[in-house]
Amino acid sequence: MRGCPSKSIYNLDKWKPLLDMPFRISNKCCNIMKKEPTHRFTKESGLMPMTGQMASESRLRKSQWLKNGCNGFDMKNPISNPLAIWTEQDILRYIKENNVKIPSVYGSIIEDLDLEEGWEQLSMCDTGCKLKTTGCDRTGCMFCGFGCHLDKGETRFQRLKRTHPKLYKYCLGGGEFDSEGMWIPNKQGLGLKFVFDKLNEIYGKDFIRY
Repeated sequence: MRGCPSKSIYNLDKWKPLLDMPFRISNKCCNIMKKEPTHRFTKESGLMPMTGQMASESRLRKSQWLKNGCNGFDMKNPISNPLAIWTEQDILRYIKENNVKIPSVYGSIIEDLDLEEGWEQLSMCDTGCKLKTTGCDRTGCMFCGFGCHLDKGETRFQRLKRTHPKLYKYCLGGGEFDSEGMWIPNKQGLGLKFVFDKLNEIYGKDFIRY
């Protein structure tokens, strides 16, 4: 209809059912597991952090880079991000050309022959050839489900089942309801199977493949 604005990318109606789930959902794990310990170490040691964050990884990181540059020395929590202007392709090409040793979980770096139209990414190394890893393309907390519904091919949990079956069992198994009726981990495991099954009931059988 003329004059009606298009739906905002921040319209999250799709995720409204999650408000009524019998398990807690939040973004606090990153603060607890990463940011708070880092800030505490900085305060105690007087040392400032240097990270491998890239502006291309998220809107927030791009915004921070545009505002503070690679070296945010005047920020409330000073930080240096020397790789901010790099892209994933820059990283892969640097590793390949300089024979940098990387963890085996990433596999090898090879040319991606199965290119999708429009893959081109602004890069400092414009060779016209896209690279990829034969193993994981990214790693993080082993049990984290953030964005797992976007995994293509073998998902992170399917890979975990293949490579670390005992950890997979702990991750998917276990779990119990607390006194408030909320699903929580227990000594037997994190209970993520219950969570994934609930999400698959709402968003489709293969929303999260595990």
